[in-house]
Amino acid sequence: MLIAERQGSENHTVAAVALDTDGRLHHAVNVHHFTGGPCAELVAIGVAAATTRAPLVAMVAVGDRGRGVIPPCGRCRQVMLDYFPSIMVLVLDGGAVRAVPIRELLPWSFDWHEQQEQEKPGTTQVVHFGASYLDAARAGAKRTTIRFRDPVAVGPAILWFECDPPVTLQAAVTRVVPTVISRLTDDDAVRDGFRDRAELIEHLDLHYPGIADDDDVTIVHFDVSE
Repeated sequence: MLIAERQGSENHTVAAVALDTDGRLHHAVNVHHFTGGPCAELVAIGVAAATTRAPLVAMVAVGDRGRGVIPPCGRCRQVMLDYFPSIMVLVLDGGAVRAVPIRELLPWSFDWHEQQEQEKPGTTQVVHFGASYLDAARAGAKRTTIRFRDPVAVGPAILWFECDPPVTLQAAVTRVVPTVISRLTDDDAVRDGFRDRAELIEHLDLHYPGIADDDDVTIVHFDVSE
């Protein structure tokens, strides 16, 4: 994502950009005020809400005066989790920018959805995929996805593929099966669109560097509806 820093005003010291499932970018700046003005990330959520109903899938914020990418505060993390539980947030990690699931930034968080009888409209879960998986998912050759520290629930979902421009597929998550890496089989690999278990493990190593045989993962079964 590209973002221009807003400088020259003590009231606007952070800029943010949010990306939605349709590939639109929503730009915003913070509004500093002694009573507690909104952070740039919250303003970006408001800008997006005024222009689209598409869920947000990524967020990044940068500070003025050359501060570069900065992490969201605790309040922003909780708001993003509540409204967009599948969103990825760009942060600095050892000097490199990487995308992190919001749940990873807010461990042991208060889960607002669990306290409601029905989820608030606009919180449809989004499952992220690389562009290389699009054809297999469309053709039905890929019917599952293996997830590590990335919760997915049974129910409606948007499959979001990181293409240029992004592509989305409507789907239903039909089953979520917890297991461990060592128990994955060739059959699991074929349902996931791979030749065998060895190829599946190779790709999991790419997506989740350092993942181990005894790590807990989830097999997410889904049906594409379009």
